[in-house]
Amino acid sequence: MRKRPYRLLLLSCILLLCMAGMIVQMMSVLRKTQVSEVSVRQGHYKLHVPLTDGTIYDRNFTPMNHPDDVIIAVINPTPDTLAPIFTKIKDREAVQEQLQHITPFYCFLNEEAQQNQNLVVLHGARKPEGPLSAQHVLGYRQNGEAKSGIEYAFSDWLSACDSSADVTFTVSGRGAVLAGAERTVIRNGQQGGGVVTTIDGEIQRITEQALAQIAPDAGAAIVMKIGTGEIAACASTPVYDPDRLAEAISREDSPFLNRAFSAYSVGSVFKIVTAAAALEHDIPVKFMYECDGDISVYGQHFRCHKWNGHGLLDMQQAMIQSCNPYFISVSQRMTPEMMHDTAEALGFGQQNVLANDLVSSGGYLQSIEELQIEAEKANLSFGQGKLLATPLQVCAMTAAIADDGIYSEPKLIRGLTADGTALLAESQSRQHRAVSSDTAAKVRRMMVSVIEKAKNTNGKPDNTRAAGKTSTAQTGKTDADGNELCHAWMTGFFPVNHPQYAVTVFVENGGSGNETAAPVFREIIEQITDAS
Repeated sequence: MRKRPYRLLLLSCILLLCMAGMIVQMMSVLRKTQVSEVSVRQGHYKLHVPLTDGTIYDRNFTPMNHPDDVIIAVINPTPDTLAPIFTKIKDREAVQEQLQHITPFYCFLNEEAQQNQNLVVLHGARKPEGPLSAQHVLGYRQNGEAKSGIEYAFSDWLSACDSSADVTFTVSGRGAVLAGAERTVIRNGQQGGGVVTTIDGEIQRITEQALAQIAPDAGAAIVMKIGTGEIAACASTPVYDPDRLAEAISREDSPFLNRAFSAYSVGSVFKIVTAAAALEHDIPVKFMYECDGDISVYGQHFRCHKWNGHGLLDMQQAMIQSCNPYFISVSQRMTPEMMHDTAEALGFGQQNVLANDLVSSGGYLQSIEELQIEAEKANLSFGQGKLLATPLQVCAMTAAIADDGIYSEPKLIRGLTADGTALLAESQSRQHRAVSSDTAAKVRRMMVSVIEKAKNTNGKPDNTRAAGKTSTAQTGKTDADGNELCHAWMTGFFPVNHPQYAVTVFVENGGSGNETAAPVFREIIEQITDAS
C-alpha cells in the first residue's frame, strides 16, 4: 500500500516533464515561425546616387565639364530627420512630392548637414545649366552616351571614372525603413579620375568673352603656347546648349560646328608663308617690285586692292600694305615645290590629330602638280584659290614663326589622371624645323611692322607689343544683295621680345580683317597681359 503513492508520484512527474518538453518545443516552433514571418515582411531598399561624371580638367586640374560642387542628402523621410535640414534643401517642392512615399530618396542641399542613422551626406559635382566654357572641345553626352568632343574621344576612360554611391536600407514590406536596422554605403567608380587638357581656364574665359563681341556671330579664336603647341584656349561661336539639343539641331547657324577645327578660305595671312618660302630660297627682304595696281600672269590679270597701286615696294613694305601683286611677283621666282613644301612644313594640308576620334580638318593645300599652273601658284601666294585652312593650322604656323622656325604639332590633351591631382603620364608634342631661324626672325620683323607701322590698325594692344597680319579672304560667294562675302582673319603673337602666345581670330563672312577680327585679337592680348 505504501508503494502505490510513490508510483503515482513518479508517474505524475514523468507526465509533467513530457508536458514541459512539449511546451518548450511548441515555443521554439512558434519563435521560428515569427522570425520567418518578419523575414518575409522586411527587405532591402537600394538607392543609386550619381556623384560625378568622369572629369575633364583644364591644365591646372580645374574641372571643366562639371565645375559646380554639390552636397547630396540621402534621406529616410522621418519627421525627426527632415525638420533640421528642411531649410537647407534646394528644391523643396520636389522633396514635398517625395514625401508622398515612405521610401528613402536623395536631394541637393545648400549647405552641410550632420549625418545620422536616417541621413547620409555625400559630395559630388554637377554641370550647370546651359553651355560650358570650351563647349565644342568638351563635347556632350546624350542619355549617358558620349556624342562628340573629348567626351567621345575618351568615352571609355571617362565612363570608368564616373563615380556613384549605393545606399542600402533595411525596410519593411511597405517600404518603411526599420528602426535600428543595418544601413550600408558603397562607393563605386574612380572619383576624381578623368582627362587633363592643355586649356587654361582663365585664358579660355578671356578668349570667349572677346569673341562674343563679333558680328556676325560665327567665328573662332585660338590661343597657343609658343614652343609647346599647347592649345591654351579654343573658342567657337555660336555655341550649342547641351541641355537643349533638339533646339540646337534645328538652328540654321550650325552651332554644333567647331569653327576652330574647320577649314575656310585663308587670304592674306598666308603671305607669311609666301615670305618665308621666298627667304628660304634666297629671295631677300630687299627684293623690289613696283605695283601699279595690276599684274598679269599668262594673260590672267590680278588686281591690287589699291587700284592705282602701291608703287615701289620691298618685302617688308609689301607685308605692311598687304600688296597682292608683290607676292605674286615673288611667287613667279619660285618653283611649285618651293611654295608647296614650305607650306606643308608649316602645317598646311595636314590633319591635326588631337586624340583618337578628335581630329581637326586638314583643309586643302594645292598639290605640286596643281601649282604647275602659274595662275594657281599666283593665287596661293596671297592665300586664295583652292587653299583652305583651319584657324588651328594658321595659329600653329604663326607659333612656328615666333619659335625661331620650329613647328610644334598642336596639342590639346596633357594626359589622364586617376585622382584629379596628378597625371598618369604626359604626352609630348612632336616638333620639326619648318624654316630656318634666320628666316623666322625676318618674318617676325615684318609682322611687327604690320602692327606698328600700318595705318589705322585695330590690332595694336595698348599694354604690350605684338606682331600680326590680317586677312580679308574672298569666298566666291555673295549675300542676298549681291555683295561679296569675305572671311575676316587676324593672326599674330606676343610679346614681341619674348613671344609666349600665338593668337588667331577668324570671323566667318566677317568682311574686313582689320575691322572685325583685329579688335578681338587686341582684346585677347590685352586681357591676357593684364591677367599675367
